[in-house]
Amino acid sequence: TTNYNLVKRSDDVPATPGKMVIYRDSDTSPVLKRDDHQHHQCGFDNMLHPALSSSSLVKRDESFFSQNTFSGCPTTRKINYMGAAADCTYVQYYKNVNNARIQIINNFNMASAVFEDTFNISLGLINITIMDTSCPSKVDPEIAWNRACDATYALNNRLSDFSRWRSKMKNDGAGLWHLMTDCPTGVEVGLAWLRQLCNSGSELQMTVDGKKQYVSGAGVSAVTRDEWKVVAHEIGHGFGAIHDCSAADCPCEGADCQCCQLDGDQCQTTGYLMSAISNSSAESFSPCSVKTICRAFPSVATCLYDPEQQKRPVYTLNSCGNGIKEEDEECDTGGEDTPCCDAKTCKFKKDAVCEDKTDDGCCHNCQIRPKTHMCRAAATPCDVSEYCTGDSPICPNDRYLRDGTICGLNGLKCASGQCTSRDEQCLSRGFVMNITQSCRTNNEECKLLCNSPDSDKCLIFSGNFIDGTPCGFGGRCHDGDCRNGGAVGSSLLYLREHLQVAIPVMLVLFMILCAVGYLLFCYGCWRCPGYKERQRKREYYSSELQPPTTGLFVSQRICTVILLHLDCS
Repeated sequence: TTNYNLVKRSDDVPATPGKMVIYRDSDTSPVLKRDDHQHHQCGFDNMLHPALSSSSLVKRDESFFSQNTFSGCPTTRKINYMGAAADCTYVQYYKNVNNARIQIINNFNMASAVFEDTFNISLGLINITIMDTSCPSKVDPEIAWNRACDATYALNNRLSDFSRWRSKMKNDGAGLWHLMTDCPTGVEVGLAWLRQLCNSGSELQMTVDGKKQYVSGAGVSAVTRDEWKVVAHEIGHGFGAIHDCSAADCPCEGADCQCCQLDGDQCQTTGYLMSAISNSSAESFSPCSVKTICRAFPSVATCLYDPEQQKRPVYTLNSCGNGIKEEDEECDTGGEDTPCCDAKTCKFKKDAVCEDKTDDGCCHNCQIRPKTHMCRAAATPCDVSEYCTGDSPICPNDRYLRDGTICGLNGLKCASGQCTSRDEQCLSRGFVMNITQSCRTNNEECKLLCNSPDSDKCLIFSGNFIDGTPCGFGGRCHDGDCRNGGAVGSSLLYLREHLQVAIPVMLVLFMILCAVGYLLFCYGCWRCPGYKERQRKREYYSSELQPPTTGLFVSQRICTVILLHLDCS
């Protein structure tokens, strides 16, 4: 439920903890009304892949479709050991390292179940490398893939840098490595190199625009609602699968056929995991993808093992050695014995009170650091440094400057520790689609809606604007909702979003206020003490002091006496 709420679209139903969300695939189809829904896609087709021999490509011939579906796949269970990494943006999304690790293990458990049921191959995680929550202010060239989302750094750039990094860990026993991030490029949420299973090195190639690109046994996936399906999809590319055909792609033959047909002349295969466009109902590989992977298996799967041949500890939940400190454990270093922690029992060694490797920044030589030690430096203009408490090995929660604090030009303000704006977030997400501005429509102020560069419509991306992003009148985004500054802000936001009601209502209110003001003025004046008496005097003075119409002279003395006499009476 938590993950669903984090990545649900504006038209998805809300869910509360403890509830299950059940939906049909047809419920998630595009609805072409005012907004254009953009389905998640794999960017595989836009990449330049290493040249393959003609025998490795899927051809549309009778022998291919008539052969045994599983011909070439192992008849006994095999295991493909894998490594996984998470950059700082992924850890930020799941709030901390522990949550990110649990999500990764869950993703691979789900993907492994499909591979084992289909190909008799399980996926075993032997390495999980997770970066710190704070993204570095200066990119480390050795781990260039660990950086904040950047409009000039696309998903394929991140994959290239990750492939180069992965190649430096040769002979680690991993057939593939996979990177988790929260930086999709437009609607692209995943990428992987084709048929690079068991390639632990890296090959340098030049792109069509003359840029360097590194190829290795690696893939990358971004946060989505059905995250494990993107992971399984990209691993499928590593095993040799290409995208399934859609109705617009086929029938096709020979070199013109760059997709995998369902069977014979059947083309619509968007209901399977290898569809280029994400599909919420996809939970298995198409018959064509199964044949493709099985056909490639003997030539590419040179690093897979029998489970009994080479036993290696793999990451699972609720077990000592998975790197997650769980109930009844004092420490868990992922199976590595350290001066502080006994890897076999997950208990502290003598005199140790914390673990240097896993405790977050406030443990040194198995002892808690003093409160003067800075455990987390400020990473952005909106971040602040944190110091140890002196009584805990855990660095305090990351704190930021107040949301809305001005941190740069062009409307940049702090939001959840990031210096950003609505336009900046749309630019970062959709720069490859020439998207540069956000758009606001109805009450969806905090859904990730961006202006389409080709029309006056809005494009709906999954997810929301960052918590703390300004919205409405003095409000801030939180979990996809605009929380306004009190009743006044909510009222103003409602009136702004319903102008057809607001304009006549405001006119009527204005007329009522004017009438009430006039009545109050008149009523108040007539009720003032002495007002009527003073009014009679002014009327009398006005009539007595008029010049005589007959030309008769009246002395000032007589007038004065008369006035005094009237005043006295």
